[in-house]
Amino acid sequence: MERYGLLSAGRKVLDYGSSNLYTATAEEVAAFVRRHNPRPRADLDTWAERFAAGSLADASGSALNQSFVGEMFEEAGMGYDAIDIAVGYKTTVVDLNTSRLPENMVGAYDTVLNFGTSEHILNQMNVFATIHAATKEGGLIMHSVPSVGFVDHGYYCYTSRFFFDLAGYNQYEVVDMWFDGPVSNENIFASARQYQSYFPALTKRLELIGQVERETVLDRTGIPVIALQIVYRKQKNVPFMGTVETSTSVGSVPAEVLGSYNR
Repeated sequence: MERYGLLSAGRKVLDYGSSNLYTATAEEVAAFVRRHNPRPRADLDTWAERFAAGSLADASGSALNQSFVGEMFEEAGMGYDAIDIAVGYKTTVVDLNTSRLPENMVGAYDTVLNFGTSEHILNQMNVFATIHAATKEGGLIMHSVPSVGFVDHGYYCYTSRFFFDLAGYNQYEVVDMWFDGPVSNENIFASARQYQSYFPALTKRLELIGQVERETVLDRTGIPVIALQIVYRKQKNVPFMGTVETSTSVGSVPAEVLGSYNR
C-alpha cells in the first residue's frame, strides 16, 4: 500500500469497515510509524508492544480483535475515519444499502479503502457510489475483495471485468491490479489482457505472471480462494456512473439504454 502512495503522513484515510490489525509484531508497528512520522510519541516502542499484542490470537486461536489499523495510521500522522453499519473505531454508522454518504465526508479523503466490506452489502450501486463520492479528485481508492472461492463469505465475489468497467465509466486510472491466493486452471487474467490497452499498468502486471509467488492455502474442499486487489486514482471529479456489461448480449442493446452510460 505504501508503494502506491495510499499511506503517508498528512493523508486523510476513509476505511470501509473499521479494520482490525492482525498478527503484527511490535517492530513492524514501530517501523511503520517511524517511516511516516519523524516525531513519533516518546513511548512509541512501549505503545507498539501493547498494540501488537492486541493483534494476536488467544489460546484458542481466535483473534483478539483489540487493535485497529486506524490507531496505527493516526500515530503515523494520518487522518482516519471509518464507515460501517456497526459501531467501531472512529466509525460513522451508515446503512450503505440505503443511505447517501454524509455531506461532511463528500470529497474529503485522499485515500479510500474497501478491504472486505462491499461484498456484504446488497446494494452494490450505492456502496460504490459512496466510495466515489468520498474520494478527492486525484485521490486513491483500493479494493481488496473476494474473487474466486469464498463460498460462505458475504454475498458477492467479483470479476476483474467489473472493476475495469467501473474504472472506465468513472474515468479512474488503474494504478495496478493483482490477485492473491492459489491460482487454478481458470484464466483469471483474461479480462486484464483485454483491457490493457486502456490501462497501461495492466501490461506491467501481466509481465509478472509466473514470477510473483502467491499464497498456497486451500479450503477443505480444495476450492481455490483468490482475492482481487485493485488500486485506482480518481482523475476527475465527475458524477458517479454505474456500469453496463454487454459481452454476452446476443441481441442489440437499444440506443436509449446505452445512451445513459455515455458521457
